[in-house]
Amino acid sequence: MRPDLETARLRMVAGQLRARGIDDERVLDAMAAVPRELFVPAVLERRAYDDAALPIGAGQTISQPYMVARICSELELRGPERVLDVGTGSGYQAAVLAELAEEVHSIERIPELAERARDALEAAGYGDRVDVHVGDGTRGLPAHAPFDGIAVAAAAPGPPPSLYEQLAPMGRLVVPVGDSWGQLLEVIVRTPAGPAVARSVPCRFVPLVGAEGFAADIPGAVLTRARVRVSGRVQGVGFRLSTRERARSLGLGGWVGNLPDGSVEAVFEGPRDRVQSMLDWCRRGPPGARVDDVAIEWEQPEGEREFDEW
Repeated sequence: MRPDLETARLRMVAGQLRARGIDDERVLDAMAAVPRELFVPAVLERRAYDDAALPIGAGQTISQPYMVARICSELELRGPERVLDVGTGSGYQAAVLAELAEEVHSIERIPELAERARDALEAAGYGDRVDVHVGDGTRGLPAHAPFDGIAVAAAAPGPPPSLYEQLAPMGRLVVPVGDSWGQLLEVIVRTPAGPAVARSVPCRFVPLVGAEGFAADIPGAVLTRARVRVSGRVQGVGFRLSTRERARSLGLGGWVGNLPDGSVEAVFEGPRDRVQSMLDWCRRGPPGARVDDVAIEWEQPEGEREFDEW
């Protein structure tokens, strides 16, 4: 271990974290333990402890140390938890989480970054403490759910519904929400009464790409429009409200309304992968609903940007 980098790490903890209000001693100890220099490109090793995000290739970054510590603090981990790290990137945040929780899963959509992260985690001594998966992080890892905490290292247009649904009771989802004009780090707790949302600090992250995030290529995204009629026990159980909130969180345009025959009709317009995610949800519905049938008609997009209910 290079003494100069170890000294820089301890200075980072004192000057960038403790001095800015990070007071969870377990998080501070974790940040002091993980060798960040192993998770940045070799040419940036001397800048590993800069108070900034650094590029790691493929248009991605390793997050600023303060933001990693803030996200980990907001999870309020005590040791025995199972957590999900969305957006593995360099693997650094996953390593910090491995110091704080018993079981850590991390998911990355770019295979090359996932492989590099595995190598870095192995070099840093976390190879057997973090499971790195390749896939769409916005959909989470349902096979390994529920999670006591989910940390997202990229900005979403809204909290991805699939991630919230994979939280254990009283589990915490920490996710940057917003666009290139402004973002806030949101903390969402799964309570018996539903999501409890607290807005945290302003932040700046790269976009979270996926079915429940931003389209990979917004200017060239394939837009589609689907008209849906859902029958079953779908009125008086919160189906319409849940549909509206989920569609808005996905950034879809359209509307939802109750019909006299007891069914629910909706129109969803937006990127094809997000519309498909919405349709998949309609086949399940919210808790308390019973979906008997979902009839879908595909239409030409009409340019709807807002989502309403009636």
